[in-house]
Amino acid sequence: MRVDDVPPGRGREVPGPVTGAGLLAALCAARERSAESRRADRLFEDRIAHLATELVGGPPRTPRGPAERSSAMSELVALRTRFFDDELRAASGQCRQVVLLGAGLDSRAFRLDWPHGTEVYELDRGDVLRFKRGVVARAGQEPRCTRVEVAADLRGDWPGALRAAGFNPWRPTAWAAEGLLPLLSRTENDQLLSGITAMSAAAGRLVADHFDSALREALERTAMTEVLRAVGASWNSTLEAPQEWLAPHGWAFGLTDPRELARRSGREISGVLGPRAQSAGHLWLLSAVR
Repeated sequence: MRVDDVPPGRGREVPGPVTGAGLLAALCAARERSAESRRADRLFEDRIAHLATELVGGPPRTPRGPAERSSAMSELVALRTRFFDDELRAASGQCRQVVLLGAGLDSRAFRLDWPHGTEVYELDRGDVLRFKRGVVARAGQEPRCTRVEVAADLRGDWPGALRAAGFNPWRPTAWAAEGLLPLLSRTENDQLLSGITAMSAAAGRLVADHFDSALREALERTAMTEVLRAVGASWNSTLEAPQEWLAPHGWAFGLTDPRELARRSGREISGVLGPRAQSAGHLWLLSAVR
């Protein structure tokens, strides 16, 4: 049964197939965004994430169970989502093309107020997009922009697939890589950045997140890593110096401190980034301009 086959009023039936590390990892993030959406002081509201979680019951749980999972994962996902929301809103003033790389269950095409004429390209594997299509149909939401699905593997010819879908590399574009770079190898990240750069006109923007090896070591001891392992995913790279990665490709960038973002958002960050954390690692929240 697919999501769009679920009859009204039977939302807890499990659609299928819900398999593959990419889709299951996307469901992990969706569960945390759904939890944030239920808070009275929520930083955003994500109905699609909530419905996806309700329909399938979420991805496999770790042996510790949900009650014992650190709240750090929920906090980080919520703050990261807020960061990407704010940066993409700001970029949309100049960039009428937006590309969500490894889009997963991202719902920004539906929940953000985009300027007239904005095109949002959601690029991910075909199985992920098919699952999401069913959730979107079930939710009954309409996009607030021109939304284009692009079925492609980021390890393959995704630039060709993007152009075939109508993308214009001569127009300023905002690129988003949320929760993606740590799941790719360093070589794959280099290839991805080369592809983005080759497709970016002047004034293009890139919003991304990554972390260094010290933070990765700290994360290995947390429930966040257990969740990834439970769905067959893992941390495959780190980024020690953003300048050395971005500058050779012609990108100038700024960093947002997650602790400062938490303060501005009225939150207290805990876990590996909290004030009592022993790790000296860094979570890079990157906003770059071409």
